[in-house]
Amino acid sequence: MKIVLVLSDSSADCRKALGFLKDYAERLSAEVEVLVVLEDLYRLESASVSLGVPLPPDTVSSAKERTVEKVKRLWKKVTEDEEAQIKITTVAGELSEEVPKFLEGEKPDLLLWGCQPVASLCKIIERVEIPTLIIK
Repeated sequence: MKIVLVLSDSSADCRKALGFLKDYAERLSAEVEVLVVLEDLYRLESASVSLGVPLPPDTVSSAKERTVEKVKRLWKKVTEDEEAQIKITTVAGELSEEVPKFLEGEKPDLLLWGCQPVASLCKIIERVEIPTLIIK
């Protein structure tokens, strides 16, 4: 069994979501992965292009690296294991576009959503047709 946790940059604290991921992984002996969609970074990048004011070259890559490190630190705290590893993918884009694109190759059995339950989330959930749990 494979479980993917989807986080967005609007998630204030993903510790709770990672706790759910850990519990499900243990109970179901599942392989787990985290997808973080950086919508705010994508919007900033788009705005900078349309305004003709480019972002510094390493803005996107450094934001992705910081996000990965944050999730790794929290995962180690949640699992209470300094050696705990987890696969984390970060993308800058719209949640409605990036999640289905990511899921095409991953084919998880369960999706956990650790992001704010906005109206567009229901449309994404219907589109991907994978059992889903929203963690609020």
